[in-house]
Amino acid sequence: MNKNYLFKCFLFLFTIVKLAATTEITPLEVAIFLAAVSSDIVVERFKQNYFTIIAELLLISYGTYLNYSFSPLYGVLAFNFIYSGYYLGLILSFISGIYFAKNSEVYIFIMSFGLSMMYGYIMKLFNNREKTFKKSFDYERQLRYELESTKARLLNSEKEIEHITEIRERNRIARELHDNIGHSMAGILMELQVVQKLYNKDDETAKKYLESSIEGVSNSLTVIRNTAYNIKPKEEIGIGYIEKLIKEFKFCNVDFKHTGDVLSIPSSIVEIINTNIKEALTNASKYSNADNIIIRLDVNEKFVRLYIKDNGKGAVNIKEGLGLSGMRERVKNAGGSISISGEDGFLIVCIIPLDFGEGGSVFEGFSS
Repeated sequence: MNKNYLFKCFLFLFTIVKLAATTEITPLEVAIFLAAVSSDIVVERFKQNYFTIIAELLLISYGTYLNYSFSPLYGVLAFNFIYSGYYLGLILSFISGIYFAKNSEVYIFIMSFGLSMMYGYIMKLFNNREKTFKKSFDYERQLRYELESTKARLLNSEKEIEHITEIRERNRIARELHDNIGHSMAGILMELQVVQKLYNKDDETAKKYLESSIEGVSNSLTVIRNTAYNIKPKEEIGIGYIEKLIKEFKFCNVDFKHTGDVLSIPSSIVEIINTNIKEALTNASKYSNADNIIIRLDVNEKFVRLYIKDNGKGAVNIKEGLGLSGMRERVKNAGGSISISGEDGFLIVCIIPLDFGEGGSVFEGFSS
C-alpha cells in the first residue's frame, strides 16, 4: 500500500475520533467529511491543480469553522501542498488553521502541521529519488540495447567486409593471371598450332616454333610461381599461426592437437582462438609454474571447442585481470561461453558457435 495513503488514512481516522468525541455530529459535518475524503482521492488519483487546491482548502476551512475537530485535515493539506510544490496553498492553509484554532490548541496545531509538512517533504525527496533511479535504469537499459545493436551491426559489417575482401582478392588474382599468363598462353597455343601444321613438312621451322613454345611455357610457370608467392600472405593464420606460436613458446612443453575441419572456422573466430591461446600461454609463463600445457582444438558442424589446461599450481580464488576478462568478453561477443577453473592446475574451456546468429545460450554454463 502507498505510504501516502497510510499517512492520510491516519489523519482521517484521527478526525473521525475527534468528531465522535463531540456531543453531536450534524449531517452537514458528515457531508463535509465525506467530501474532503472524496476530494483527496481525486487529488491522489489525478494531477493536482489550482481548482482542487482551492476546493479542498475551502472545504476543510469551512468544516473547521463549524467544528474544530476538522483541524487534523489541515495536515492532509500540508502534505499535499509540500508534496506537489504549491507553497501558496501551504501558507493559506496555515493561516486558516491558526485563525480558527482555539488558544489551547494553537501549539498542537502548529506541531501537527509541521510534522505533516516534514513527512510530505521526506516523501517528495523519496519520490524524486525513485524517479531518478527509474530514469537512470531506463537509460542504462537503453544503452545496453544500443550496445547490443552496435555489436550486431559490427558483426554484420565484419562479415560484409570479409566477403567484399574475398571478392576483391579473387578479382585481383584473376587479373594477375589474365595479364601475366593469359596473353602468354595464347601466344604459345598459336605457336603449337603452327608446329602441328608444319610437322613432316618443314621440320626445321617446326622445331624453331616448338623451342619457342617450350621457352614460353617455362616463362609462364615462372610467372605462376611468382604470382602464387605474391598472393600468399606474409603472416600465417589459423593452425599455422598457432603452431608457430607454440614453437616459439620456450617456458614449458605444449601438447597441441586438433580435430575436425579447422579450415571451416570463420576468420573472426580464428582470431579469437589465436588471441585466447596467446593470452593463456602468457599467463602460464607468468603465474603457473607448470611444466606441461595441453591444448585441444575440436571442430564440428555447430561449434568450436578450445581446451587449455596446465599442470601448474592453479588458483583457488581467481582474480580476473585484463587478460582473462578480455578472453571472456571476446568469447561472449562471438555468442559463446567460457569456463575457467583454478583447481588442479589452470583450466580454460571456450565454446564458440560457428553460427554467430544462434548465440551462445545453447552452451551457457558448459564446463569440462
